[in-house]
Amino acid sequence: MATSYEPFNQTFKVALIQLYPKALDPEHNFTAAANHIRDAASQGASLAVLPEYHLTGWVPDDPKFTELAQTAYSYVPRYQDLARELKINIVPGTIVTVDPNLPAPGASNGTTPTKPRALLNIAPFISYTGELLGSYTKANLWIPERTVLTSGPDSTRPNHAASPVSHEGPPTTPPNPHSVIETPLGPVGIVICWDLAFPEAFRALVRQGARLIVIPTFWTRDDLTPEARRYGPDVDVMFLKNALVTRAFENTCAVIFCNVGGPPAEDYAGLSRVVLPLVGPVEGGFEDSTPGMRIVEVDMKTVDLAEQTYKIREDLASPSWHYGYELRT
Repeated sequence: MATSYEPFNQTFKVALIQLYPKALDPEHNFTAAANHIRDAASQGASLAVLPEYHLTGWVPDDPKFTELAQTAYSYVPRYQDLARELKINIVPGTIVTVDPNLPAPGASNGTTPTKPRALLNIAPFISYTGELLGSYTKANLWIPERTVLTSGPDSTRPNHAASPVSHEGPPTTPPNPHSVIETPLGPVGIVICWDLAFPEAFRALVRQGARLIVIPTFWTRDDLTPEARRYGPDVDVMFLKNALVTRAFENTCAVIFCNVGGPPAEDYAGLSRVVLPLVGPVEGGFEDSTPGMRIVEVDMKTVDLAEQTYKIREDLASPSWHYGYELRT
């Protein structure tokens, strides 16, 4: 296992844990995840990745979903203990938790109603030493999420309100929601699920030096409109397969994509995989939605060789880059 003080081994094993979460039962799901992580560590994996919403599933209409978010972050220290014990890096999918920047319910002056604490969808990176090295809060929410969750950028705005439109200049914007995490596996970026549809998210991370991007996901095939579904039952599968390859090639970065598993009859998509520039999907990933765990080898040499060939990062760093916009701070 590499450390922050040792040369980074260019090839490592990642465990893709395509978990089928039991709805609103975080203890059951944590136990299942921990068993997979123990198995992964015994097979020499350096990194284990879990899906989005792995503790509860996506059941926002049930009041218990919000209730569980009040204490869900308590699972992060438990994953830290597991990482320290097994000497394995962990991205524990995402944790839906309350926004610590808002007061707890009831903390009002007695006359003004207290706004419910916002729910954030957070993906941590935990090192094999048990240290929490950083986390990412989902920025680009899928349409049904927008009535339940607060995006990372919105959570930094006062009172979670959108910036007012000004005719005297551009609206103010929050800081760049995407930042690289320095890890024992090199500089890592994390995006979540629907972020995949936004090339800007990947560009922001690559411009900061990310070589590996991890994508915890809860992506199913049941959100298409009836009109869209007429074009084919596998539209989302086509989207995922093509977008993952495109992001890896156009950014000369390695991509680790970990989706939930589940019955095809319930429209689960699965397809958890590693995608590399020059290579595409790496052998050993999931080709369907079968729950389970797969160990896949990540060859980071492809990132360097792709950059030598395409010079994407070199162009992005050039003062003469034609598309020189950047997120305002």
